[in-house]
Amino acid sequence: MTAIRNMSEFHKRFEAAEHKVIVLDFYATWCAPCKDIDKVVKALARQYANKVDVIKINVDRFDDLVETYKVRSMPTFVFIKNNRKIGRVIGADEHKLKQTLSKVCK
Repeated sequence: MTAIRNMSEFHKRFEAAEHKVIVLDFYATWCAPCKDIDKVVKALARQYANKVDVIKINVDRFDDLVETYKVRSMPTFVFIKNNRKIGRVIGADEHKLKQTLSKVCK
């Protein structure tokens, strides 16, 4: 789980995920709730390492992705499988994040 540095890296990570659920973690460095939930996200990424690929996206650096995925608040987590959006969690809601990951990783 690392933050992307450019669009090329985003596309490579997206393509490499193949059979996994992709979790787009939209955050900002100045966002306190983003920092608060980060440990939980890292733990979940380890727990579901065989089923999930978390891609961290800094909203201040990737306007196109923010617009594409209609991100209006942080953190926002978008779940994708087989190029289809299958879920979304808005806010630093640990319970909802765990619940959604459990559901999409069955």
